[in-house]
Amino acid sequence: MDFSYATTTSTADWQEWVGQNIDVRDGGIELATTTALDRSMIAADVVDVAIDSSGSLYTLCSSGSLSRHDPTSDCTHRLWDRSDGSVTTPCALCVDGDRIFVADGTDGSVTVLSARLQRTIGTIETDVTDPIRIAHANETLSLLDGVGRIRTVGRDTGTDTIRSTRSTALVNPVDFTVDADGRGYVLDRTDSEPVIRSFGGVDDHHDERFPLTNDAFVAATGPFVPTALSLVGDTLFVAGRLENGRQALFERDLESKSFHERYRLERPCRTLVARSLSSNDRLVYAATDPNGHARLLRERRQHARHPRRDRSLGTAFHRYDSGTDDTEWHRLALERAQATASTQIRVRYVATNCPVPFDDGVDALEIVPTDAVGALCEVQITSVWDLASSDPSQLASALSDYSRSDVQAWQDAAIDTLAAHADADWMTADSVAPDDILLRNAVGRYLFIALELEGSPQSSPRVDSVTAFCPRQSYLRYLPELYQEADRSAAFLAQYLSVFESVFADIETEIEQIGRYFDPHAVPSEALSWLEQWLALEPDDGWPEDARRELLSRAPELYSRRGTKAGLRSMLELYLRHAASSGVDDPASSTATTDGGDGTSTDTPSGHRLFFFVDDDLDCIDRESVRRQYPLPTGPQSFVVFCGPFETAAEQATVESIVASEKPAHVGADVVELDAELSLDGTTFLGLNSRLTTREFSLGATTLGEDTVLVD
Repeated sequence: MDFSYATTTSTADWQEWVGQNIDVRDGGIELATTTALDRSMIAADVVDVAIDSSGSLYTLCSSGSLSRHDPTSDCTHRLWDRSDGSVTTPCALCVDGDRIFVADGTDGSVTVLSARLQRTIGTIETDVTDPIRIAHANETLSLLDGVGRIRTVGRDTGTDTIRSTRSTALVNPVDFTVDADGRGYVLDRTDSEPVIRSFGGVDDHHDERFPLTNDAFVAATGPFVPTALSLVGDTLFVAGRLENGRQALFERDLESKSFHERYRLERPCRTLVARSLSSNDRLVYAATDPNGHARLLRERRQHARHPRRDRSLGTAFHRYDSGTDDTEWHRLALERAQATASTQIRVRYVATNCPVPFDDGVDALEIVPTDAVGALCEVQITSVWDLASSDPSQLASALSDYSRSDVQAWQDAAIDTLAAHADADWMTADSVAPDDILLRNAVGRYLFIALELEGSPQSSPRVDSVTAFCPRQSYLRYLPELYQEADRSAAFLAQYLSVFESVFADIETEIEQIGRYFDPHAVPSEALSWLEQWLALEPDDGWPEDARRELLSRAPELYSRRGTKAGLRSMLELYLRHAASSGVDDPASSTATTDGGDGTSTDTPSGHRLFFFVDDDLDCIDRESVRRQYPLPTGPQSFVVFCGPFETAAEQATVESIVASEKPAHVGADVVELDAELSLDGTTFLGLNSRLTTREFSLGATTLGEDTVLVD
């Protein structure tokens, strides 16, 4: 191949591009993503809501019914009714683990229920008058009452008595939440301005105040009236009404101590609870409006809209340098993902001997305030291109008289100027999904490329690499001079022959890089299945691509242990670590087991539980009724794999497929999902300082068969 070329292929290469609304991921560029809210109404006539650690939503209605909604299956079922009259006026709700706490507005008592048993397990008597909010954390129950007081009650060590530990006077409290250590935060509307008061906790800090001044709410135009708050980790969320009557949700930044708008809400918010799900670190909110309608608000990822063009659009710019003036640039080759009907890629380009893509006089820093031009020149920023391509952190540090937001605004304006100039004056490729572009009138030392990616909230185009070839050459040079003399026919022949030249140049490149097709970590995604066939590997569709690549690289090692317990365990660990969203990043960790590699460990690097169970494991149990409680192997030459919890049904199906393909042919195997578990910490020993109590069955005054039945 007679061409020189400049290329962008790696993550480091793409990070040198100047972009807006673009993200660099896995060695390519796509549209940037943001979070949006999916809204769904759950119930009406709701007095309070709560969310447990798994993201399930609990709603307490004024009628006294308590329901649980599973957002995964979108199913709601009733857990409890106040049929026994234990709660006269249900008014507040909170959930902590398996326990549910329902406050009674009549006498201030708190009814404790078990979510698993779906029945009342106790009652806590308090001296609270008219409770309106309730929270539980760190074995402490906190209640906010209607007369402006916070009461925290807990059990004294070794006794069953209730003690009052704190009372805090408030002016006009409207909402209340606590963190994991029992430290409370209450939203109080004082006469002067709203304030968040913080108190209590394991370290018993003194009360603190966070005034909610208008200046504390970034992007809030005019006065902001907070109506509800919630806490996730160390982050406070406040919902309320903006000056124009619209509702919004704000998140408090821990460094700046200010609140930034996160979402606009459709309805007023009376109560708010939020939870961060550990599976993918997304937030789930639940809110009620003044009319008692409860809504579930789930965060979802989607492609962001361009800040000024109101479309899912992103732009990226780059400058290639040939090192020689008047270079004739030949062609561009793009490697992109499969395009869909809703995605487009536009390519624009211009070549010049000047290091900026503008004519003299046009590239002045007109977008920057006059008093800032001199400061920019002192740090060698003399053009719009220099400003757009500078590192924002370093530039903000160098310009101490200007804020980071000022610098970011200038850079955004510089990128907009580049985009406008590219639209008006640069050459545009004919195709909206180009793979190969013959450059026309591209003469100059520098070649400026503009990529415009347009998609939708659900889909984005992706460019994996860009290669610019120079100098301009054509197979026309191999034809007799007769075909080169006439300018018109020579121009047509040059373009016609460039089609074949591009094909042959790509073939030569593939031949030069043929070695990557035999490297599990470098083989292109579309050729991954081809390499798997060489080693007779047939992972199903449930395997992530990174898991397939590691499987290829470890195939000889895994083949040597195929058909053994250790080999099956290694295969399951490999898949589960990559399938889990919170998986371990270090590939080497997949080879380490907590038991020395014999396949009997109870934990995997991904956090899943994994056990192997054979018929001999039950020999220590002499009671047949107890043995029947276990999922038994189907025969002496069979085993059961206990694994879980699984996030999806597809994950469980893939585990079952792995077990079926990796076990010996003459051995039977079943997979049982592990959902709940019982664990003892490092200082607890079963039979020494803890014990399992005898199972009891008591009917009391109830007659079996007359007014009660046993159900399956």
